[in-house]
Amino acid sequence: MADRRNVLLPLVFLTWFWFSQSHQPLRQPGFAARPTVKDAIVAEQEQLWAIGNSSWSPDFERKGPTANITGFEADSGFIWDAVPAVRARAQERLEYALGDWGTVALEGHAEGRNPIPLYNNVTGYVMGKWRRSPLQETVSSPQLNLTRYIPKDPFAQNTSPGRFERNVTGQHGEATIRFKQYEGTYMQNSTTEMGVHLLLADGESYDEWEAQLHGTYDIATGHGIFSTTSDKFGGIFGLPHFALSQYTFETMRNLLNRSIAHEIHRQISEDSDALNPWTSKMEATDDFVWPRCELVVYLQQMATSTNMQYGSAVLRFLERELRFPTGAFVPPPPDLHFSMLLFSPDCGFVLESQGPPDTAVQDGNHFVGPKLEVRYLHTRNHLLVFTGVLFAQITILMRQMREASTPSTRSRISLYTTILLVLSDGYVTMGLIVATTSVPALLVQFAGAGFIAFVNVAMLGMYFVRTIWQVQEPERERAVRAEVEEDLRISQRLLETLNRLRAERQARERATAGGGNAPNTTSAAETGPAAAQDTEATGTEQSLPGTFPQAPNSAPADTGASPVFFMPSDQEGLLPITETAPPRNVDAMVASRMPSFGSLYAKSYGTLVIIVFISLLAMSWPGPVRRVFFILLSLCMTGYWVPQIVRNVQRNCRRALRWEFVIGQSVLRLVPFAYIHVYKNNVAFAEQDFYSMAILVLWLWVQIVVLGSQELIGPRWFVKASWKSIPAAYDYHPILREDEEGGNMPIGFSEAAGVAKDASAPSSPVHERVPSLGRRTSIAKEPKEKGKRVFDCAICMQDLEVPVVEAGAPSDAGGLGANLLARRTYMVTPCRHIFHTPCLEGWMKFRLQCPICRETLPSQ
Repeated sequence: MADRRNVLLPLVFLTWFWFSQSHQPLRQPGFAARPTVKDAIVAEQEQLWAIGNSSWSPDFERKGPTANITGFEADSGFIWDAVPAVRARAQERLEYALGDWGTVALEGHAEGRNPIPLYNNVTGYVMGKWRRSPLQETVSSPQLNLTRYIPKDPFAQNTSPGRFERNVTGQHGEATIRFKQYEGTYMQNSTTEMGVHLLLADGESYDEWEAQLHGTYDIATGHGIFSTTSDKFGGIFGLPHFALSQYTFETMRNLLNRSIAHEIHRQISEDSDALNPWTSKMEATDDFVWPRCELVVYLQQMATSTNMQYGSAVLRFLERELRFPTGAFVPPPPDLHFSMLLFSPDCGFVLESQGPPDTAVQDGNHFVGPKLEVRYLHTRNHLLVFTGVLFAQITILMRQMREASTPSTRSRISLYTTILLVLSDGYVTMGLIVATTSVPALLVQFAGAGFIAFVNVAMLGMYFVRTIWQVQEPERERAVRAEVEEDLRISQRLLETLNRLRAERQARERATAGGGNAPNTTSAAETGPAAAQDTEATGTEQSLPGTFPQAPNSAPADTGASPVFFMPSDQEGLLPITETAPPRNVDAMVASRMPSFGSLYAKSYGTLVIIVFISLLAMSWPGPVRRVFFILLSLCMTGYWVPQIVRNVQRNCRRALRWEFVIGQSVLRLVPFAYIHVYKNNVAFAEQDFYSMAILVLWLWVQIVVLGSQELIGPRWFVKASWKSIPAAYDYHPILREDEEGGNMPIGFSEAAGVAKDASAPSSPVHERVPSLGRRTSIAKEPKEKGKRVFDCAICMQDLEVPVVEAGAPSDAGGLGANLLARRTYMVTPCRHIFHTPCLEGWMKFRLQCPICRETLPSQ
């Protein structure tokens, strides 16, 4: 019969769940009793009514309907007394930018256009320095009811209060503002809706904060007022009260009445489910984490010197050409130029942009940055240049792969150097992919550059890594086999030691158990274990009941043969070792320990993903920590020649890579770092950092110099003789001595005297190739000068003149002196045949055998 329990258990659970939910209220009072969209609509309608029925007050008197706006209550504790002074400061900035026309425009009596040429569409980025405003001395400390700021946990319980976010405590810092001008928004006179994205960086605490602000912008005067909005501060509803005049107050009130009413209608019709459509939080953040300081920002557009040269008509033509390009030749568009005044009513700080007329231009020129269209155009050009850099990297890599087409050349290249190159390219590829998702307007350009980078990584870089991996597999197998054999030897020694200790312990136990029979035991031990066993067996048989006594053994008959004599062993008397090590299959153990290319592939890409995630996380770290992290990451990404230096030392190889590849890759891979650290208007908004760039250039230069010195002086010139971890290697460029103490003189040198006397000696070793002199092919010829010898190169059949240290010369002769470069011209094999360096190097690319005697040559 089938088991029905599998059906019964789900039915019991569903029944319990149904009845347990039917007796509970729709909202549990103790769990997450947060406001709903309907609650938000009611509060928004109340504050919208307060806007329509309030009036402007020069002294910022919060009476009547104004007091119904969240945060404007009498007991809120906000420092509203500082608002008149903040207004006056903002008006000073406007008059400095626009002159007398700006003062008249605030009252609505301006005639004609603004004489100062300003942009109408200000979408773009501006950045600059800020400082504490002189108004800070007149601003009193806020008296807040902190119980209203304690965040709630999911169970609607108060949590421990933390620090205020966006609470600027430093005296100076930097800021970046991005303008977002909405399409299809309402407009009142020349005032429209606008949003800004503010990034504040404290220069003393190194904290950074981001905020979304919403407000209005007057196109005619270039003046904008923005604020944050939250459940404790109705900034968008009270925004008209921060206006600089009665005229601007009424304009902003009429505009916001229509805009806010439209947003409430979208919530009622369920077109929007946002509790706060004007929230100040950024994406992936929570409104209920920590309390945040509220912000009110005044921004005033200012004219640059280029604006004044172009005039209003040219500036409008430039702006139209940027938004709707027709291909006309236009002069370079000027940057956006804004001044800022920031006021926090609940945290009590006042900040302003640093620049004229309060400070010199050298100390700061307020906030300056390109328009969005200009920035996109520059980014497209930069991506095109970077794509060319990627193509150049691919070309150089393919030329190196063609050069390293033989196992001999691939075995010289460090596997980890190629892996680091691939990882750095993969990091760039991942960065381009992230940029593709974050900048939709440049999707095609970022996707194209990302595809080229992906081809460089997946199709060429990893293929090169795989070919090097396959060539160097026997080398890894030998290393793993040596480890396995060493482990087996260690285990065998441990087992023998264990058996010996066990035997000694058993012997001591038997000696202790014998007690007073120690002499008999000693006698038995002296007669050998076989005799002792026979005696014990005989005694046992005689003591057994029911048995007949056996006759004694008769003496052996003398046959005249020599008696057999057994030499006692030096180990006689010890117990035999009965436990031996089990047989081991060394090949199977080596195969189990050998890494596969799939594991290397997974580790490489896993490391890349981890580095990318850590880099994204580091963007939120404090400035100094973030800077140190990226400098260390850059040093690791540009340290790809270090493994090759180590590889040259291990294999005693002078040069494994083409200098075209080394220098080309080094220069091309420095281009992105130079763009980030040196170019001012880079896409990443990174500051100019010449010190970091100098460190990277110096780091790469040191690596290249070491590689060059290894080729010129020797791969192990900086290695101490006491370093036993470096394996021994053969030197193809030895110092040649006449006394032949080192045994490295080429074959045929002993016939040098005779050859010098005989001018008719053959110049080719072919004439001397007789059976008795089959290995005597590098015949010395008459020297041209003292300290020189001339040999024949069996590959090119040309003369080879080499320096030779005369007999009796000091031991250091021919070292790092004048003969250093001359030693690079010849190569002597272990079988003592001498060749031109280019000849033998070209031969060894295809075959590691001596061209003359076919003996195996060690890799260079």
